[in-house]
Amino acid sequence: MTNKRIHLCAALAAALAATFAVAQNTSEGIAKLKDVKGNVLLSRESGLAAGGEAVRLVEHTRVITTANSEVTVVYDDGCEVKLKENQRFEVERDKPCAALIASVQSILVQPAAAIVAGPAFIWTAAPAIGGAGVGLGMLQDTRGKTPLSPN
Repeated sequence: MTNKRIHLCAALAAALAATFAVAQNTSEGIAKLKDVKGNVLLSRESGLAAGGEAVRLVEHTRVITTANSEVTVVYDDGCEVKLKENQRFEVERDKPCAALIASVQSILVQPAAAIVAGPAFIWTAAPAIGGAGVGLGMLQDTRGKTPLSPN
């Protein structure tokens, strides 16, 4: 029982250390969080932490929004990068505001083939899918007429 408590305390201490490591030194950083809604996560080499209102962000901090979450990253020079739900953004310096805004990415996986193929897939695959359906229907019809055991 005592071993479990020690491990639990160690895990909690590690989690708190990671939180402080990401958000330490509020005077440092090149940007801050604004309009935090829902679960916003901050990721650095030192770990993952929850992002709160006005938390300062140093370069290479990754800001991640989860479902039903959003946040605005406000740079000290006034540039604002808005993240909607399920998006990520890496805080970088020495880039124009338009490039920073354009670097916001979705964290949802989208198959590349589905994006590229689109409607062309329907026209090329439909005959094969339809033919397979007809073939399975004929096979089912033939099986239905064949007795399974002799009478």
